Amino acid sequence: MPVVLFGFQGDSRRFAAESTSSEHKEVQELNRVPLKQTLWNLSAGLVLSVSLLPVSTHADYAAGLLAYEAGDYATALEEFTEDAQVGHALAQFNLGMMYHYGQGTERDYERAMQLYALSAQQGLARAQYHLASMYDNGEGTEQDYREAYHWYAMAAESGDSAAQYALGTMNFYGQGKREDYAEALHWYELAAAQDNRDAQYNLGVMYANGYGADVDPAQALRWFAAAARLGSADAQFNAGLMYNEGHGAPQDYQRAMRYFTMAARQGVAEAMARVGILHASGQGVAQDYGQARRWFELGAEAGDVPSQSFLGRIYMSGMGVEQDVQTAYMWYAVANKNGDNDALPVMIALKANMTPEQLADAEKLAADWIQNHAR
Repeated sequence: MPVVLFGFQGDSRRFAAESTSSEHKEVQELNRVPLKQTLWNLSAGLVLSVSLLPVSTHADYAAGLLAYEAGDYATALEEFTEDAQVGHALAQFNLGMMYHYGQGTERDYERAMQLYALSAQQGLARAQYHLASMYDNGEGTEQDYREAYHWYAMAAESGDSAAQYALGTMNFYGQGKREDYAEALHWYELAAAQDNRDAQYNLGVMYANGYGADVDPAQALRWFAAAARLGSADAQFNAGLMYNEGHGAPQDYQRAMRYFTMAARQGVAEAMARVGILHASGQGVAQDYGQARRWFELGAEAGDVPSQSFLGRIYMSGMGVEQDVQTAYMWYAVANKNGDNDALPVMIALKANMTPEQLADAEKLAADWIQNHAR
């Protein structure tokens, strides 16, 4: 299986398929595409959930929570402040959240951090996690990976899955301490066991590449499938790819089609192309060039270059459509402009069967498409 370094999406966007049709030999094997292997990096920009913690017998705190849930942030801020001042950990945390996100008051990272710290020092795992995230992202303070690691570890030891995931990421990238893939794997596994989707995805990538453990395609597939069930589009694509190529499990085109379709419906352009290929080749589904063309068109619109090339092949060969050299040339020209060097020899061959007027029209169609879809 191709290996791509973490953080690098891989610039190969070719796909592999074999034709089951004796009539159309054009659906042939192309270069393999690597797994999508971006390790989700917490430090690249943490997204925090605004979720106040309940449970308290303090009247001010309880009144503050009711006011917050009713959308009365000014009253909630006042009530939480009363209990926070006398050392109530939950009130300190929730008040910190309100300052962090500017609810009922102006956003104030420094004040939020002070409140998180007071609560964290009393052992509240959520406060420890949010305090760590502020050190991690440099909010209210200078970025400090060592402090972030310390507080993530405190929360992670208490079982906080988001902190466990964050700790895994910091171990992988060597933030706050020397990189340690085995330790990263350990924390990801703890978070993954609590259905942390990104930890499950990262475990799949690590087992696929042998980081922190031996290369284990079966384990990689297991974790990609787990993250896929929780909605990770990249995990859905990777699970489809592994079933398609028989890595980690026997080759199963039907399962591959199911996972590719899930990812395609979430906008993964490579998955759209894969669905098109399976329809064109009749693998996992009945051969259907109409469906293949529809998915290639979606992939082409989403910027997938192999989809653009495959549309050229469909119109050049008349697969489920009337043969149309102008449209074929147009799609090959689009693909070539977007980096498919293999499209150029086909364009040269097509020119031999086109009049100057047809060629001019085809080139204009390609130029217009490229201009309209410029990003």
